[in-house]
Amino acid sequence: MSKLIVVGIIVLALIVGIFYFAWGRMGVEANAINSPASDSSDVTFVLTGENFKFVMNGVDNPDLVVKQGDRVKIEFASVGGFHDWVVDEFDAATGRVNDGETTSVEFIADERGTFEYYCSVGQHRTMGMKGNLIVE
Repeated sequence: MSKLIVVGIIVLALIVGIFYFAWGRMGVEANAINSPASDSSDVTFVLTGENFKFVMNGVDNPDLVVKQGDRVKIEFASVGGFHDWVVDEFDAATGRVNDGETTSVEFIADERGTFEYYCSVGQHRTMGMKGNLIVE
């Protein structure tokens, strides 16, 4: 009986060791793939400002998700009122535009985190004209 227990413990240790090695290798590969220095790209978002909200593809105040190191371009048009697009942490802001006008801004998303973008005109931000820029 004692021999059977020893064999069982050895087999269990081998299985745990194989699992630990395989899991560790997957983590190393995942970190290499997500490395911000290697896979930066140009990302463009087309947003409109209307009725105290930002709209992209029918979604109000969408989360804008990019990778660290990406060059981000915001193409912004006002379809109702006087608006702009601002994210303080990247010192990025479009010009203020009236109904029917367009503007744009470009910046490098060089810091990871979640950052609020908003309209700086009057009380638009407090009225809900804001969203999140997420840098992974």
